[in-house]
Amino acid sequence: MVIREFRPEDCEALVEVLKANLQYADPATEGPEAMIRVHQCQAAVFLVAEEDGNAIGMIRGVYDGSKALIHIVSVHPAHQRRGVGTA
Repeated sequence: MVIREFRPEDCEALVEVLKANLQYADPATEGPEAMIRVHQCQAAVFLVAEEDGNAIGMIRGVYDGSKALIHIVSVHPAHQRRGVGTA
C-alpha cells in the first residue's frame, strides 16, 4: 500500500469508495468537481491510499499552519480492518 497525494484521475474510484461506505450523499460537495476544488485549495490536505495501482481509500482535511481538521476518511469495505485508515 502507498499513501500519496490525490490526482484528478482518482475521482471515479474514490466516488465508488464513498458510495460503498454510504458517504456519497451530495455530489456537489463529495463528487469529482468537489474533489478537484479541494485538490486545488492551498489549505487542503487530500491523500489517497493506493494498492496495486488502485485507489482504495482517502482522507481529506485542512491544515491552518498549527492545527489540522479531518473532514472525511473513507476506505473501501474490501480493504477495511487492514490498517489503511490508520496509515
